[in-house]
Amino acid sequence: MGKVEKMEASRTLILSNRIEEIRTIENFLTEFSEQQNLPPEVLFQIQLSLEEIFTNVVSYGYDDDAEHEIEIVLSKNEGTVTVEMVDDGRPFDPLQDAPEVDAESALGERRIGGLGIALTKTMMTDLRYHRDDGRNHLVMIKDV
Repeated sequence: MGKVEKMEASRTLILSNRIEEIRTIENFLTEFSEQQNLPPEVLFQIQLSLEEIFTNVVSYGYDDDAEHEIEIVLSKNEGTVTVEMVDDGRPFDPLQDAPEVDAESALGERRIGGLGIALTKTMMTDLRYHRDDGRNHLVMIKDV
């Protein structure tokens, strides 16, 4: 049969697609981390990853200047923290569509882009993407 997971905590944050919302994300994560007694290195890795992905969505995800909502759902289960970011930007699967990072060439010769996603792939335990009902869903999982 299926496995029942005990949900220890879950919080949802709705943001607008403005880069200034990074401060709101920082406060949201800090409060959650304090409530759940997350190790500082786990908080750092989740925060950096989420800020990188959020910045990419705000900077590149929309074809208009309208205000859009970005939803972040943060939850802690036994041994893991899960962050799901949902946006209505253009379809983009960072696991498939992000450019590969060229770590071999000199800095001046490298293509711009992809470092934030590569960093997120390194820091998080697992990443999953799907598109549903016109919305991107990126799920980032971090073992605690």
